[in-house]
Amino acid sequence: MEARRNRKDLRHKKDLTRLFILVSILIGGGTLGFMAFEGWRLLDAFYMTVITVTTVGFAEVRPMTEVGRMFTIAVVAAGIGTGYVAAGVLGRALLLNLSRRESKRMEKIIRDMEGHVVLCGYGRLGDIVLQELETANRSFVVVEKDPATADELHAMGIPFLQADATEEDSLQRAGVEKAGGVIAAIGSDAGNVFITLTARGLNATCPIVARADHPETERKLRMVGATRVVTPYSLGGKRLAQAFLRPSAVDLADLAIGGDEGDFLIEEVELPEGMAAETLSLKGLDLGARFGLIAVAVRHASDQALHFRPRAETPLRPGDHLLVMGKKKGLDGFQEILEDASS
Repeated sequence: MEARRNRKDLRHKKDLTRLFILVSILIGGGTLGFMAFEGWRLLDAFYMTVITVTTVGFAEVRPMTEVGRMFTIAVVAAGIGTGYVAAGVLGRALLLNLSRRESKRMEKIIRDMEGHVVLCGYGRLGDIVLQELETANRSFVVVEKDPATADELHAMGIPFLQADATEEDSLQRAGVEKAGGVIAAIGSDAGNVFITLTARGLNATCPIVARADHPETERKLRMVGATRVVTPYSLGGKRLAQAFLRPSAVDLADLAIGGDEGDFLIEEVELPEGMAAETLSLKGLDLGARFGLIAVAVRHASDQALHFRPRAETPLRPGDHLLVMGKKKGLDGFQEILEDASS
């Protein structure tokens, strides 16, 4: 990406150099022509050339011969042509400058982010991921290589970097060191392996979810640091089969992940330090009466295993995770209580 930017800069500098040479030839040639055809002194010839090229409409310096007038017409035509060339070069320079300023502004926004999600790749799959992140109110940055796709992201006002996500520098610019998670979703298994390996080297603790088009890639992704691996075609095939064999189970799964027809969700929340002792049990939390939630499972910090259907008297400790199910409004209310306890 840096090489592409350098090529644009070099091409821009060459265009400006050619424009300067063209204008110099036009002014110099016009001045010499008026001196030769009309016998004018240097200052008069230069002045006449400038007002002719710029078409400002001033009167002739002196009366001219027919040859001088024909030469003036030629200078006007050359000046108009040069003006079109100059407009193109300067217009490209303006767009390049605006693009640079926008890129710097975007990178400043990204530098100030912390705990965000770095989404590598914005295709059909990445678009769905982005919608889910927006619904969950998670801050994010998209790293996308394709210029046309980057233009679409810019038009939508989405934080992005036009860069190759498989390069370490790109992930550093996206703030992976401070990120709360990475999603590797480009269309290449090898590329997702590189992204996962690099991201894990930059951030040893953040969760990394990677896409794998081929099941055999899953083991490699886990070896290089992926927390979760998703195989879209495998999941899609299973869903098609289960939609036929167990439609009710599929409906329940849709509810759990937030289907289009409602805001019923399953959420995993961490119990913070500072909670009152009487609330460190499901009975004390009273999730059903206060928030309309159901406790599906508990993941104790001590063993990290999921314990389903926990009893009301199950003791809880700060750092434990609860898997709760209910409406989004109730989940948001529970999250607020936990945030108040942690502050």
